[in-house]
Amino acid sequence: MLREKITAEYLEQIFRENYSRYYYYALSVVDESEVAKDIIGEVFLAVWKNRADIDEKKLNSYIFTSIRNKSLNEISKSHDFVPVETSEARLSADSGEEWLQKEERIIEMEKVIATMNPRTRYILEQFYYQHRSYKEVAEELGITTEGIKKQLVKAMMLFREHFNINKHKK
Repeated sequence: MLREKITAEYLEQIFRENYSRYYYYALSVVDESEVAKDIIGEVFLAVWKNRADIDEKKLNSYIFTSIRNKSLNEISKSHDFVPVETSEARLSADSGEEWLQKEERIIEMEKVIATMNPRTRYILEQFYYQHRSYKEVAEELGITTEGIKKQLVKAMMLFREHFNINKHKK
């Protein structure tokens, strides 16, 4: 089987598009922001060094597995060692079938986000991913906070429509 080559551009794209998911996954295990960031950096460096041996089609799974393993290694060598039961409880909620279902929902959400107009997408990303306030985003874009709220409502309507979520179920 011929493997696709992982280029620097492709790896950078994967990093940019998925950074927040990777970060929050690592953070859910290690509970320290800087450690989570370091883990992601180490994983991507390892991916780059081993890119010839990694199947591009399995890259995302490889990255998540590497993040999980590095996170668990970090916990085990830290002085604030978390008991195994706690570590397992954190991971078991996101393991196996449940993890795949969550991953599929995230992919579907990203597809919906990709269909949004650039302004709505930007506002959504700034508010939910960058945790900026209505006021901060409004000031940056030169619109009112009500304008920001309307764009976010518009985005939520697209999600509801895509996932067939009715606001008023009878």
